[in-house]
Amino acid sequence: MKTKDILFLGAVLLLSGGLTTAACANDSTLAKGFSGSDPQPAAANTSSGGDDANPPDGIVTAATVDRIVKALEKGGFEVEVNKADSGAPLIESTDADNPFSIHFYDCTDGKDCGTIQFISGWNMKNGISSVTVEQWNSDKIWGQAYRDKDKDPWLAMTVDLRGGVTEANFDDVVAKWSDLLDEFAKFIGWNNN
Repeated sequence: MKTKDILFLGAVLLLSGGLTTAACANDSTLAKGFSGSDPQPAAANTSSGGDDANPPDGIVTAATVDRIVKALEKGGFEVEVNKADSGAPLIESTDADNPFSIHFYDCTDGKDCGTIQFISGWNMKNGISSVTVEQWNSDKIWGQAYRDKDKDPWLAMTVDLRGGVTEANFDDVVAKWSDLLDEFAKFIGWNNN
């Protein structure tokens, strides 16, 4: 790598908070930072979500439960916020037609969570076959289907919110979840039960 390329990459990483000035001067340190072999390449990357706790307006993180609730209500869902056994937030839909919950993961002491998962299940008289689950999963990139011990179908959608997403992006996630709920219910023949 040429010196000017190293300095350019170092400057870009410095501006993004991923590299110190000292690291720019050493070619092996720069390569180490890119390979991920350094256990703590930069202080900004070691936080589990401290900056996510107070994101700027218009950004949704797993720490901004109020913004998540607002997006869900904007998407037409009625929800209430509770706490999971772990102490993390738990959002539950109170809609009769679309019951689901949102679980929070990658948390520190029930706070500073990084990931959420939308999840919904259907209690079906005879459950569904594993072939049906496999067919759904092979055709979809959003919404993973699985069966519980009673062969009842479940649908889950995981969203990584570390670093935050725009409100418009999260509104799109909520709309996608709403569409998936309807589509999956039809796919498993829920209306025929």
